[in-house]
Amino acid sequence: NDFKFFFSHKFGKKVTYLNYLSDLREHLKYDQLNIPQEVIRHDENLRGKQKGKLPPVVKIPPPRPPLPTQQFGVSLKYIKDKNKGELIPPVMKETVSYLKRKGLQVEGLFRRSASIQTIKDVQKLYNQGKSVNFDDYNDIHIPAVILKTFLRELPQPLLTFECYDHILGITSVESILRVTRCKQIVQGLPEHNYIVLKYLICFLHMVSQESIYNRMTASSLACVFGLNLIWPSKGTVSLSALVPLNLFTELLIDFYTNIFNSRTVPGE
Repeated sequence: NDFKFFFSHKFGKKVTYLNYLSDLREHLKYDQLNIPQEVIRHDENLRGKQKGKLPPVVKIPPPRPPLPTQQFGVSLKYIKDKNKGELIPPVMKETVSYLKRKGLQVEGLFRRSASIQTIKDVQKLYNQGKSVNFDDYNDIHIPAVILKTFLRELPQPLLTFECYDHILGITSVESILRVTRCKQIVQGLPEHNYIVLKYLICFLHMVSQESIYNRMTASSLACVFGLNLIWPSKGTVSLSALVPLNLFTELLIDFYTNIFNSRTVPGE
């Protein structure tokens, strides 16, 4: 019964079911696949039995609806609506407050990995609405990875798809005007995204202020967080796009006070 929590809700919607090997041609470079002979024979037997019959109706199970307590793979609005209008998602609030208390001077914060199984276990607890005590895990990098994972699994990036091309253009702006341009882009975000982004960047700015201990400068943090804050609606990020995306994120962290000082939002 626990198997259904193995895949995220977002991933579950992307599963495609196929009847025969030939159906793979639409999705993969079929001729380049190394398919074992027994699999090919089994496929031929299946197709032989179906000759003269109508192809079977494939029932694709509907995507599993998210739990009311779901935190990963659902929108900011969904989380807010299920949490009495709280603007900052609980998983974000808890990881950030824990890292503020215990992680600011940890060397390599956000650069280190953590046990994949432990991360899945923590995600499952959050998705089921159960409490998480990070002291139980005795690994400061677990809340750090959970925070990154939460951002990466949002259906739409925190900086929104609409901002992607604007952000790519940051390298074309004169150096002296880049902070102003960042501010303009951030000001154009929807209210909820702006509040959550401001909360996150305020924390990352705090981490960068302790870089003498944690070695995580604004530039280092940008390399880690850039792709968790923005990605294109189609395809993957090209290597050339990484430069402006990381630069934009670095400017947000370095010039946090300037960029976020003029827009205050009720309930922030």
